[in-house]
Amino acid sequence: MKNLYQSYSDFMIRQPFFSFDVKHYQEAVQKTPFAARYYQFSTHKIIDRTNENLFMCCIPDGCVDIVFIRHNQQNKMELIGSPFCRKSLIVYPHADYFGVRLKPGMFFPNHEVCLKEITNTETFVPQIPADTALLLEQIFETDTLWERARLFQEYLLRFSPEQYIVEETVQQVLYLTSHANGNVEVGDIAKEICYSERHLTRMFSDAMGYSPKMYARIARFQYALNRMMEHSADSVSSFIDLLNYADQAHFQREFKEFTGITPKHFTRYYRNVVCPAEKEADLP
Repeated sequence: MKNLYQSYSDFMIRQPFFSFDVKHYQEAVQKTPFAARYYQFSTHKIIDRTNENLFMCCIPDGCVDIVFIRHNQQNKMELIGSPFCRKSLIVYPHADYFGVRLKPGMFFPNHEVCLKEITNTETFVPQIPADTALLLEQIFETDTLWERARLFQEYLLRFSPEQYIVEETVQQVLYLTSHANGNVEVGDIAKEICYSERHLTRMFSDAMGYSPKMYARIARFQYALNRMMEHSADSVSSFIDLLNYADQAHFQREFKEFTGITPKHFTRYYRNVVCPAEKEADLP
């Protein structure tokens, strides 16, 4: 079958808590030549973690975030792998941040740690290679999100795709699962691409660090999250049938497992806290 992964740009990869209680948050979406979300913000001089359920929490999205940091005139880099449930992140005070969230299956090249090892971790790169260090310098020489995104894009495209994208079979599983918003059985995908379910599960898990079934849960959750963010004024119950959850209790249980808060709490937070401040646009 034709592999549509590389041209597919509708992966749901939202991290709504990144914009909570930071300064000058901006976010932009890129669809070509690869799907990604770029964001930037700065932190306060004193980090307030009294509302730790909301502040700088990472939730499951199936992605790797590459985060570049300028703190005390020093450049740092970290890799954030998709967690299995809500995870609080390490945050530097009085720092500038620029991040890139690559679509599931993509990772940062020129780094010794594989994608599987990054999953469910927050890894600060101890020794940054010279060409990546130069990229960091260039990124923080400008404060424009568009220019920083362009610099990263140019850097990544110097590598061949196999250096930053998982193998084709895993790509197909990611595409078929995301295209179905997570509402697909692993066995059906295995039949479609002519693999046994057991072999396909092993291949996917070895590449991504979690099973295709887990990714289906993440994809469905991210689709639900995206719908709630786009229609935050709607009641939670209006999403249940649309999102193919068994019932409201199932939806609430999984949502709280992944975010640490209830759907009702999230819609109130998003409507009252995020919407007035968040700025999102497509890259030109």
